[in-house]
Amino acid sequence: MAERVATLVLSGGGAKGAFQIGAERVLREEFGFRWERIFGVSVGALNATLLAQQEYARLMNLWLNIREEDIYRKFSWPIIAFRLAVQHKLGFYDDAPLRKLIEKHATGRPFRVPAHVGRVSLVSGEYELVSSDVPERDFLDAVWHSATMPVIWEAIGPKAEVDGGLRNVTPLGDALGFKPTEIIVLPCSSPGIDTVKPPANILDVAKRSLTDITINEILRNDVSEFVRINQLVEQAQAAGVTLKKDDGTPYVHCPITLVEPSKPMGDTLDFSQETIRLRMRHGEDMARAVIQRTGVRPPQPAPSLPTPQHPFPA
Repeated sequence: MAERVATLVLSGGGAKGAFQIGAERVLREEFGFRWERIFGVSVGALNATLLAQQEYARLMNLWLNIREEDIYRKFSWPIIAFRLAVQHKLGFYDDAPLRKLIEKHATGRPFRVPAHVGRVSLVSGEYELVSSDVPERDFLDAVWHSATMPVIWEAIGPKAEVDGGLRNVTPLGDALGFKPTEIIVLPCSSPGIDTVKPPANILDVAKRSLTDITINEILRNDVSEFVRINQLVEQAQAAGVTLKKDDGTPYVHCPITLVEPSKPMGDTLDFSQETIRLRMRHGEDMARAVIQRTGVRPPQPAPSLPTPQHPFPA
């Protein structure tokens, strides 16, 4: 199978990140993609880490066996009230178990592909890209920070580090700085915002506002702006014109392929095994559909996960 070299960009989306696992597997195993670099924010940072270590079986096993308690500790509303009012905690729940999960699966394993993850400081408000060439502990801390949704979980450390998706849901700009051969983007959410029931409590309000509406809007803006500039650069090159940035360097056209869900992916914090498998299978299906539409045919389809016979939960 001929290799197809590309940079992989993984967005945020909580438990919806299972979609990326199915899509990436099909792209790599069935269509011969080889990743030159991998960028991720939020759950995309976790996926990017093990993919860059080429720990494919370990990552698949992690998702197929993941449990809610592996990611965070839930509390009853009286305890949440005590945490917020008396202990002055800055999040409803505690995602310390996530740090242990990252430690368990990623410690001591070399990076065979450069990985880059993004986080945001609530102190400075700035976005920071952290690369896998820093000391291992620093990088794994950055992965944890990147996957920490503010308000839902408590911000981490003196800089109050949280989810890089607050400013950069899909780190396309980061990827462009490394002159990629082409870019594959794997978002975790469908293009439209899902319709759901009215929020039942303040936690529902936070999840809906931060993880559904805000992240979806940032994602759409990021991708739309990239595609718009990419098209302008391509048209200018065809006319013999070079478009330049403010610093004088030229814009460079880069092929981009977006593999995204075609239907709602359900609750961001739904880690039930049945839903995880549904999301993986949908990722597989969408990767095949998108790549085949470009005229590339897989030489030998890999086996798929079994398909449960009902739609995603709302």
